[in-house]
Amino acid sequence: MQQIDPDLADNPESIHGQTPYLQVIELLQTALAPGFYLEIGVRNGGSLRFAKCPAIGVDPAAAITFPLGAATRLANMTSDEFFAGHADRITQPVDLAFIDGMHLFEYALRDFINIEKLASPHAVVVVDDICPNHPLQADRDRKTRVWTGDVWKLRACLEKWRPDLRLVLLDTNPTGLLLIFGLDPENTVLADNYEAIVGELLAPEHDRPPAWIMARKGALAPDLAMLGSVFRGLRALRHSHSSRTEQFRLLALLAPGEA
Repeated sequence: MQQIDPDLADNPESIHGQTPYLQVIELLQTALAPGFYLEIGVRNGGSLRFAKCPAIGVDPAAAITFPLGAATRLANMTSDEFFAGHADRITQPVDLAFIDGMHLFEYALRDFINIEKLASPHAVVVVDDICPNHPLQADRDRKTRVWTGDVWKLRACLEKWRPDLRLVLLDTNPTGLLLIFGLDPENTVLADNYEAIVGELLAPEHDRPPAWIMARKGALAPDLAMLGSVFRGLRALRHSHSSRTEQFRLLALLAPGEA
């Protein structure tokens, strides 16, 4: 885990992490080789461009400046609108998804709930903006150029309500990535308790991210060679329809102490 430079600690625009998050997204696309990719929050297409498989990018205000793959389609709407009435555009299980939409906890939670319903058992969900670098970046009302909102709460939510999942936090630039493994499309715990979860985590005592969140406690420095090896292993497990236990055993290579 990278140490926060004390000279930057009071800079509300500070960023951390040695590895750009887009390198991890590109590596996932190459090594995992998903059969279907879903992206929430497209912006200029900087991450969506890496998709080589059938893919859908959901964004009500995308302004694409990168060339996209021939099998990539855009859904010009909010993610709530997409999942409510247009999810039938996804004709096969989602193997990889990237959540980088509205930077508010309840939106990110809804996106995860809806994606998990459509996911394959070996899918990977990636969440951006999980590590604010300064309390102002985590404000629900945007006050900085670098803005994560309170997406950081999704990690706390999943740790409490979905201990069956495997979470891997990566110390990427600028605001960290959370990789989520072990999805279960039949699990309804989050949907069943959505109002209670949101009510709890939007309470005033959770307005400010804890210091350990901003210090990226538990985050792994991305070793791209190791990540590539693990992602390729997950790809092989997906094709062999292996169990969650085998998947988690492979993931233990990333953080042996967490196994």
